[in-house]
Amino acid sequence: DEMLRFAEERMPRVRVHRPEATFLAWFDFTDYGWADPAEVLLEKARVALTAGPPFGLGGEGHARLNFATDRGTLRAILERMTRAL
Repeated sequence: DEMLRFAEERMPRVRVHRPEATFLAWFDFTDYGWADPAEVLLEKARVALTAGPPFGLGGEGHARLNFATDRGTLRAILERMTRAL
């Protein structure tokens, strides 16, 4: 829930789909018009997410974050993503 609150407060144009019993979260960056948000975030924020298109139709503009890490590291990842927006 902390990750969802952070995204809601600090990344208002990004929609995050609530994970269900997993450590994978989908971020919807379609408002930014990026063809591959994972590529943009790797370049701008040095954060490695997984691109959405390989997962099927509707994956464009989306990226997946594996957040199976400690809270401090997750917070740093989210901060870096925010600065890249």
